[in-house]
Amino acid sequence: MSIYISELQPSEIPQACALFERVFGHPISLAQWLWKYSAGPRLGSVNWVARHENGQLIGHVGATVFAGTASGTVISMAQVCDVMVDPGARGGLSPHTIYPQLMRALQATLRERFKQPYAYGFTGLRPYKLGHRLGFYQERQQARPGYFEPLKTFDWRASLWTIHPSNWPLTTLDTLWARHAKTLSRPTVARTGAYLAWRYRDHPSHHYQLWLISHLGRNQGWLITCEMPNGHTCIVDAQLPASAKVPSLVQKLYQAINPNTQAATSATPATQLPLFAWFLPNQDTPSPEPIIALEILLGNWQTQHAPQFHPGDTDVF
Repeated sequence: MSIYISELQPSEIPQACALFERVFGHPISLAQWLWKYSAGPRLGSVNWVARHENGQLIGHVGATVFAGTASGTVISMAQVCDVMVDPGARGGLSPHTIYPQLMRALQATLRERFKQPYAYGFTGLRPYKLGHRLGFYQERQQARPGYFEPLKTFDWRASLWTIHPSNWPLTTLDTLWARHAKTLSRPTVARTGAYLAWRYRDHPSHHYQLWLISHLGRNQGWLITCEMPNGHTCIVDAQLPASAKVPSLVQKLYQAINPNTQAATSATPATQLPLFAWFLPNQDTPSPEPIIALEILLGNWQTQHAPQFHPGDTDVF
């Protein structure tokens, strides 16, 4: 069987959506595909595919690239996603099989087209082991959810902070990002107003709520939440003020989400509390979620400052 590796053509996107459903077992609409790979203030996108000699798409790897920052340097943050090979076309660990050919094409394209690219992605344990064995992946973070645990005591200084829902004020979000970006050393996507509007406000299938964090009436940061299918609320993204205490902010968020409900008592099991985030430490969490945050090799591993990911950095939450 002859296999041809080349970039995806616009006319082939419906085929790519059909491949997605064959591989992952659930559909992706044309609108979702175009939102993921075409919309927003992106630097660009990369989509490489493998074709059977009869023209059918049997493999794909994509990357969606946005501006980012690390230690004051402008970089390109490339999220690699939709790595997929048709079940009937999968081979072994040979460098000439479809998966490594697609990954090498992606690596070369990201290095050639983008300034200082940092490539990352999120995958399950089995595909991670394959990518790691072939030298493409290195784990950077486990996705461990921590559930909100009410504070037994409340610092009076927490009363100076407020959290309130907001309707995506892009200028305010730009101002908050510009202030926050100066403090960052880890590679991070530039969470400008335009980026947040694309990623959350304009998402084609999920609904998100923005919450502004204020101190003495001045906006200092934000949180973004999404209700999950099981009824729990996930903090999918956050830009937290360095001067605030995270437990106090999360307690205020919980109270803002449930204004007519008394916060659960400390006797309530943590696993039953409905508000969680990846940045909340919790020793009672039995195991990480089946998501591994990883770096994709682009020349040399960037080990000095690994990103600190939020659920919203994935294309799952």
